[in-house]
Amino acid sequence: MIYYFAYGSNLHPCRLLERVSSAKLVGGIELSKHRLTFHKKSHDGSSKCNLLPTGSESDLVHGAIYSLNPTDKRVLDSFEGKGYGYSDTQVILHHQGNAYTCFTYIAQDAYIVDNLKPYHWYKNLVVLGAKYLQFPASYVSFIESVESVEDPDVKRRKKQEMLIEAIVNFP
Repeated sequence: MIYYFAYGSNLHPCRLLERVSSAKLVGGIELSKHRLTFHKKSHDGSSKCNLLPTGSESDLVHGAIYSLNPTDKRVLDSFEGKGYGYSDTQVILHHQGNAYTCFTYIAQDAYIVDNLKPYHWYKNLVVLGAKYLQFPASYVSFIESVESVEDPDVKRRKKQEMLIEAIVNFP
């Protein structure tokens, strides 16, 4: 197995399982010296989440460690746009006395644009994952406070709204 650190729309197991069937939640975790931002330009013109390194111990990103079958990494790389907006990198995280070397995705510099907004459905996926993993209320409130916009692509929006409905009904 390999380990993945999710911090954005892949936080909720239902979302990640839609993409890679081998995903198993290890647990929620904090990554210090980073801040969650919504400034990675997507191919659809909206913004997506990014891990912004700050160097400050007081900055934390809440996320989740998932185990995956190594063959599923290529599939997830494709969904995440590895090489086309995101690069993968490794982080070492400690959870319940164990060290996990996890891969995660960081926005490439050329794709960082500060004035974009996420689509409502995308932000909702991040919020639902944060709530499912019982992140602190202040962290969830921060995500909820991010300004978002309606996705003009009705077909994509409807598909994502169906996923959100499945997540809301997830056990």
